[in-house]
Amino acid sequence: MGKKRLRKTRESHNKINQNHAGNKFKTIRQYLKSNNFYRLLIGLLTTLIVYVLIQSGAAPVKYDIKPGDISNYDITAPRDIENYAKMEENARKAAESVQPVIKRIENADYELLNKADEFISGIEGARLNVEKVLQEQGIGPGNRNYREKLQEAQTLETEKLWEKLQRMDFAISQEQVFYLIAKVEKEQLELFSKTTRNILYNTMKEEITEDNLESKIIQFQNQFNNSADLNLDLKNIGSLLIKSILKPNSVIDIELTEAKREEAAQNAMSVKVIIKKGSRILSIGDTVTEDKYRVLQDLNLIETGKFDYSFAFGIFVVVLLASALVIVFMNYNCPDIVHSLNDIMVLSVIIVLTVLLARVINEFSALLIPIFIAPMLISILLNVELAIVVNFVLSVLLSFITKTNTPFLYMSLISGTLSAFIVSKANQRSKLSLSGIFVGLISALTVICIGLVEKAEIKTLLYNSLIVLINGMVSIIFTIGILPFMEIAFKVITPLKLLELANPNQPLIKRLLIEAPGTYHHSLMVGNLAEVATEAIGGNALLARVGAYYHDIGKLIRPNFFIENQLSDNPHDKMSPNLSTLVITSHVSDGVALAQKYKIPMAITNIIQQHHGDTIVAYFYHKALKSSKGDLVKPADFRYDGPKPGTKEAAVVMLADSVEAAVRSMTEKTEGKIEGLVRKIIKDKLDDGQLDECNLTLKDLNIIAKSFMQVFSGYFHGREEYPELHEKRRNIINSYQDDENKEENEYNSLTQSREKEEGCKYNGNIG
Repeated sequence: MGKKRLRKTRESHNKINQNHAGNKFKTIRQYLKSNNFYRLLIGLLTTLIVYVLIQSGAAPVKYDIKPGDISNYDITAPRDIENYAKMEENARKAAESVQPVIKRIENADYELLNKADEFISGIEGARLNVEKVLQEQGIGPGNRNYREKLQEAQTLETEKLWEKLQRMDFAISQEQVFYLIAKVEKEQLELFSKTTRNILYNTMKEEITEDNLESKIIQFQNQFNNSADLNLDLKNIGSLLIKSILKPNSVIDIELTEAKREEAAQNAMSVKVIIKKGSRILSIGDTVTEDKYRVLQDLNLIETGKFDYSFAFGIFVVVLLASALVIVFMNYNCPDIVHSLNDIMVLSVIIVLTVLLARVINEFSALLIPIFIAPMLISILLNVELAIVVNFVLSVLLSFITKTNTPFLYMSLISGTLSAFIVSKANQRSKLSLSGIFVGLISALTVICIGLVEKAEIKTLLYNSLIVLINGMVSIIFTIGILPFMEIAFKVITPLKLLELANPNQPLIKRLLIEAPGTYHHSLMVGNLAEVATEAIGGNALLARVGAYYHDIGKLIRPNFFIENQLSDNPHDKMSPNLSTLVITSHVSDGVALAQKYKIPMAITNIIQQHHGDTIVAYFYHKALKSSKGDLVKPADFRYDGPKPGTKEAAVVMLADSVEAAVRSMTEKTEGKIEGLVRKIIKDKLDDGQLDECNLTLKDLNIIAKSFMQVFSGYFHGREEYPELHEKRRNIINSYQDDENKEENEYNSLTQSREKEEGCKYNGNIG
């Protein structure tokens, strides 16, 4: 039993885990199919495309050159850079210029003198030994064999001394030793000895190293040769003696020398060799030297150079932050655009198109970049505030491509912002064209002023101003040309499109005039009311007017079922309240179907669908209550399908529709009574919750009421009457004054008339 219970528990746990996993995957699948995912995907793709375009345009041009080549390019420095190769060369030269640090070899001079003394002493000693040998043998100059014995003694001493000198590394021949022992006069030998010591004493004043030893030997040999008192043989012997005994008395202090050279190199490296931004590195025909090639490598201008990851990362972060700025602004100020997949696609296409054009056109001139296209299109299609923010962001990002071209940056910030404001009020193509000229002139003025600040030449100022003037006009031409394609592709609505839809020759408007003339004239009046009121509360007045023109096009399907188009009997008299309600409410869905058939923009279609909200058809509802089945009547069966108005424009059209029908049915149209009725209708709509989903305030409703009265006062103003009519009117007024309940009776009569009209006419429900 325990094992079975354990197995069932495990199975139940597995099922729970499987359900959790299934729910998780279901949630993921739902998210992948949602608009939120598509908006995120579009945003990421847009950011990635913009980054690739900006990074590729901002990256410096790379050249296929190597040291020793002849340059085929004029290359300037894109930024300040240190010429390390030149600095290293200067450091090397500075180190080489440092003289070696010399230190004396201990006792080297004394050893030199001692060796010379040994040589001279050896000569003198050998000469004395010859005399001593002859004296010991008792041989003097007078003996017959004196010369023979003298020569034998001299030869013997020569051999002994020469062997000794050989061991001491004296480079002197045996004949020269014999000459010093046997042939040199004593005075000459003393002079030789004195001269040798004097020369050697001079060597002690000099620094003799391995490097200069040869030159010093020659120097001191020359001193022997220049001695006038010595004969040639002694001069030769002296030269050989100097060569044999002269040794370095100094040595280079390697450590100290290297330290000084390193210090000199460091001091030289501290002196920066800067190539300024814009300075010429290579000109056409120049030989590519090692130092210039190294500079190009450091600037990453060589084709074989490595990818600059830090450069790419920096631009990526800036693009990411710029995208975040636009998203945050939209969340706070344009939530409708954020939640509209269609609007997000429009914004993305405009941004990518602008950056792509900038990437291509910058190859010719930065001032030709049509930066105005983005703020103009966004202002016309979406929102003027968003257009200004996007223009600012694009100006910053495109400065990477233009290498921070100052005139372009100021032109795009100033003229781009102005262009967004200017075209937002343009509702005709002619006005748009004038806007392009005005933007071009402002751009030219901006560029000229920046040129004056930078002390540019007059020729350059005129050329740049002409370029940006052309840019402004070309931008507006492009904007006007692409608007119809944007309207069709993304089903957006523009002032120009609204004006086209308002044209009486539009098929639906013409049909309304011919097939339902009463509805046509009613729609015109609603349009006047809606336009004035919407403009007063800061909405899209043109959209409200055109929406009012089309709000009742559904009546074209059954025009005779609506009282304003009836010339004879009312067909609703023979129909049940439920069927009448179905016919009346169906004009909303019929209108939406017609709008879709005639490709009416979604903004107008939404007004058609929302202009009744989910109000109740009061006349037929009350008629049903009075019938035999009144207990079974449900209010929900007599309501429109909705939805409620979601925008200011749709709400104003709803109010204008109800107000126009009610006021038209009044028997006596005085200003006070009209205003009372208008405010009552607005209050009824508010109490019924029809204005819950639009962002109208109580202040807006008050302004709307006043705007309606302004229009009605123009239609129902006082007129001069003929005397006989004036007299009749006075009699009628007097008769009403006799009735104490005149006001109450009139209101009850008006209410009944309104309810009947509401039942027979889709726009008449007032509560």
